[in-house]
Parts: sequence; structure tokens; C-alpha cells
Amino acid sequence: MFYYGFPVVLLTTTDKDGNADVTPISSTFTLGVNAVIALVKLNKAYHNVMEVPEVVFNLPTAAMWEKVEAIAPYTAQNPVPPQKMGKYTYTDDKFSIGGFTQLPSEKVRPPRIAECPIQAEAKVKNVNDRDAYVLVELEFVQVHAEDHLVMEGNKINPLEWEPLIYNFKHYYGLGEHKGLNFSIK
Repeated sequence: MFYYGFPVVLLTTTDKDGNADVTPISSTFTLGVNAVIALVKLNKAYHNVMEVPEVVFNLPTAAMWEKVEAIAPYTAQNPVPPQKMGKYTYTDDKFSIGGFTQLPSEKVRPPRIAECPIQAEAKVKNVNDRDAYVLVELEFVQVHAEDHLVMEGNKINPLEWEPLIYNFKHYYGLGEHKGLNFSIK
């Protein structure tokens, strides 16, 4: 599997009845106010996005890796799909298992996760079917960040932010700061 390092996102979604779920994902691409994510059709997040086309990106810190891993062996898909049986257990409350507190969002229905210092509310713009998974195109409509992470120009201060990175099925932080890109010097 060629799965080099990506930031972890705790994706929150909601079904049509208002039941919220949190799913760790790391297959994401963002540019400006747009994002693309990949969702496996076996996951509850996929079904929720098809019912309620809104999500929240909750960005955990590197220190939160154990909370993320605590929910990894659980699925909110009931019954558990045959491909997941024996490895995953059904639960309807990954928030409690991970020790996550739900916060209401401002512009979308899925909740935010209070413990994540950055949260971005998004609406689905397009879904591209790829057989076993879909590529979901999103537009961010509201971003929340803890004050100490925000610098001039309403940007995230990369010297203060320590995202959780998923690299070849291992959790990492960023490590040592190496320097600045020429465009921001």
C-alpha cells in the first residue's frame, strides 16, 4: 500500500435523523476553501454524507493520537459489513469512546469536536463514484481555531500548530521546523 503521510482529520457527519458520527480519515486534499476527501462506501461516514451533504473537519493535535486510535476499531455501520467482521465492533457512540465533546456547528448540521483546536465546517459540492469508494468535493464555509493558533491575516501559525500525521499506518507529529518557503519570507 502506498500511503505516505497525510494529516489526520476526525470527520464528523450526521444522518437524516440527526445522529452524529466521527470517523478518522487521512485521505484529504485542500486548497483555499476547497477540499477533496475519499470515503469508503462500507463506512457510516459515506452513508451519512449521502443523506446529509455536510461535514466538519476536526483537526487533532499530535498529542491526541491515542484518542484517535481508541475509535479506530469501531464502526457505526450496523450491521457490521461482512468485510469488517471480526476486526471492527459496532458502536453508536465513538464520541464517548474517544473522549470527544460535541459542540454545535454554526453553518452545518454535524457537530464539531471541542478537543480539536481547529475545526472547519464544509458543504458537499460533488461526489465522484469510484466503485468501492467515493471522492467527495467540499467547500469550507466556516473555520474555527483556538486564538493562540491564529496569526495576522487570519492564518494558522505553523510554528504553533502540531498536527497528527498518519504515515504508512503510523502516527507522527511534524518534528523539527526546517525553514520557510520563499513566498512568505
